Amino acid sequence: MSALGSLFGKKFNTPIARPLAPFFIASVVIAYGINSFANVLMDTDEFRNDPRHPRAGKSDH
Repeated sequence: MSALGSLFGKKFNTPIARPLAPFFIASVVIAYGINSFANVLMDTDEFRNDPRHPRAGKSDH
């Protein structure tokens, strides 16, 4: 047995990607939704004039 094989033990043919694919897809959908909602909230009137706004112009302090 090689050194790498003794470190990790026996190799099993366990499917990983196919059973977890719905969770991967759902995480991408959730991340996209959170990002879209954050962008919508960032463009509200309350936050538009905030100096911490990333798209705000440079102000002279």
